Amino acid sequence: MEVIERHAVSQDWITLLLLLVLVLLVVARYAFTQRFAHFSMLFATDKYLLLKGKDPNLFHPFNVLLFVVNVVSAGLFIFIYYLTFTDAYPERPMVTFLRIITAYTTFVLLKFSLEKILADVVSVNDKMNYYLFYKLSYRNFMALILLPVSIFFIYTWEPTRLVLYILLGLILLMNLITLLSIFIKNRQYIATHWFYFILYLCALEIGPYYILYKLVTKFQGE
Repeated sequence: MEVIERHAVSQDWITLLLLLVLVLLVVARYAFTQRFAHFSMLFATDKYLLLKGKDPNLFHPFNVLLFVVNVVSAGLFIFIYYLTFTDAYPERPMVTFLRIITAYTTFVLLKFSLEKILADVVSVNDKMNYYLFYKLSYRNFMALILLPVSIFFIYTWEPTRLVLYILLGLILLMNLITLLSIFIKNRQYIATHWFYFILYLCALEIGPYYILYKLVTKFQGE
């Protein structure tokens, strides 16, 4: 009975959090109507990337709003993952969630900063800005898709470890497809700057996730 009560309490703050996300999406929808319409068709057409990618403003209010939604969506999924793979339910689930989204946001922003620094060093700011805009757009869109899945897991059905493994695999596959799509579209540019591309790939696309994987497995081992 105690566990059930804890889950009920946790759903209260999650409900408030989801209401905040809904408000942010409504603001994005009505404040940036055309941009939101193009963005919502991202997986069907490249129109959003073609129009907004010409002058990619990563800190446009629309991108900031969707990034906040991204953080909440990713945080909820990681939180569900944590609850499924841990034996003890956290005494303060909201604090655990705040730690998760803080770590996630720090990781994303730190990686973004390093990518911008590398772009300055090798003088490829324009290409890097488009690349970051491309990645941010697709990951924000994937976060929107993931959000109702997490809501279903929280309120309707408790997922098994196998289901989460499969879902995580699909997320990684979608991210890989996104990266490959960018690389294919810029293959001529990459061919003439292959050294910098390999440097970037190892240092900022493979390295951070490998370090994160080692930290997570070490934490689980403890």
